[in-house]
Amino acid sequence: MRFRRARGLQHQLFFWFGLTGLATVLAAGLALRSLEPVASSWPRRLQQISDFAAQQFAERWSNVEARHALAQQLADAFEVSLVLEDAEGRALERVGGGTCRGPEQRLEITRDGVALGRVRGCLHGARNFGPALLAVLGSACLVLWIAAALVARRLVRPLSLLIATTREIGTGNLSARVRLGRHQKGELRLLAESVNDMAQRIERQLRDQRELLAVVSHEVRSPLARLRVATEILRGGATTKVLDAVEREVSELDVLVGKLLANSRLDFETLSKQSVVPSELFVDVLERRTLAPELLEDQTQGRRVQVDPTLIARALDNLLENAERHAGGAARCRVWIDTGSAPGEAAARSGSASTPLGNAARAPQLVFEVCDDGPGFAAEVLPRVFEAFQRAGGAERAGAASLGLGLSLVRRIARAHGGRAWVENLPGRGARVAFSVALSSAAAEPARH
Repeated sequence: MRFRRARGLQHQLFFWFGLTGLATVLAAGLALRSLEPVASSWPRRLQQISDFAAQQFAERWSNVEARHALAQQLADAFEVSLVLEDAEGRALERVGGGTCRGPEQRLEITRDGVALGRVRGCLHGARNFGPALLAVLGSACLVLWIAAALVARRLVRPLSLLIATTREIGTGNLSARVRLGRHQKGELRLLAESVNDMAQRIERQLRDQRELLAVVSHEVRSPLARLRVATEILRGGATTKVLDAVEREVSELDVLVGKLLANSRLDFETLSKQSVVPSELFVDVLERRTLAPELLEDQTQGRRVQVDPTLIARALDNLLENAERHAGGAARCRVWIDTGSAPGEAAARSGSASTPLGNAARAPQLVFEVCDDGPGFAAEVLPRVFEAFQRAGGAERAGAASLGLGLSLVRRIARAHGGRAWVENLPGRGARVAFSVALSSAAAEPARH
């Protein structure tokens, strides 16, 4: 049905373009006709001239010399050829040369109601432009109508391709793309690129969801199986060791659910920003992990920022979890403000030989970082650290907490707050994993005590 509507649009454009061209030709013809000031009076004047010539011939018809002289004068004055005939149609004489190619005029010569003869006159080289003018106008209309058909097809064809592609996407073929010609420009190309980008995003999201579902299904089995075993043991009498195991498995399931909820909130872009003190938020996360608050070095002077505290807390917890799983725990943590100053100053503030935020000046950023004293990341792992469902290896056990969403969520949370995430190996030993959030004038405010 939609395709038929598209064809209907092509027919409508063809009809209206053609009708517009026809109206334009007719208007031009009428305008040209109106520009001729004598066009309307020409037939009347021609009749007056014919009547005058007929009267002069009637007065001189019987005088052959006078009749010939009048005919010769008219032929020379108006460049016409004249044929004089008697009442029975026999030619009396011919005056003027040339071939008659135009319209012929006849004068009936009468005197006192008696027919004396007739005079046939023809202008030399004059032609009847009526049929030629009609042919020109008809050809112009035909050319305009063909042009209308081509223009209508050129306009509607990209729309037909867009409709066909969206129908393919609607039926589940998410790999379908709109492929316009390389010369297609303007709004239609932008629309095609938007449709292709939409299809690519949907395809990527569904692929990630399928992968997530497969990984979650696999990872949840292990803690659930251990919980079933612990439950059977509890039936025979609870022990502290069994209760600790149950608590640990429930905690891992809670972590998994938290990651999935954070991932879902990022998918739907449902951020709930609040004014918080970043150092206090970091300390809360450290305490929930039973880590000493003294691990944190605060260089923000108690600044408040507008962020989603739940997501930022999830990102910080993931950084600490990553340090615990791969390096035995965080050695030191820091929150500081990168003012977008010169590279040398940023490097000095970050404590690194090179600024992780890049060498170019940028808008102020609030940076959270966790450093460890572990072996660092292998060179082949570094480019894929922030990809979803990637495990860096080295974990002592792969439970629900090692789903592979940890650092991927950190990067997504940072991007949702206008920042970025990065990781680097420290000189000698250890690694730094950090992320930043935008610190604009509208997002940051002084601390209120």
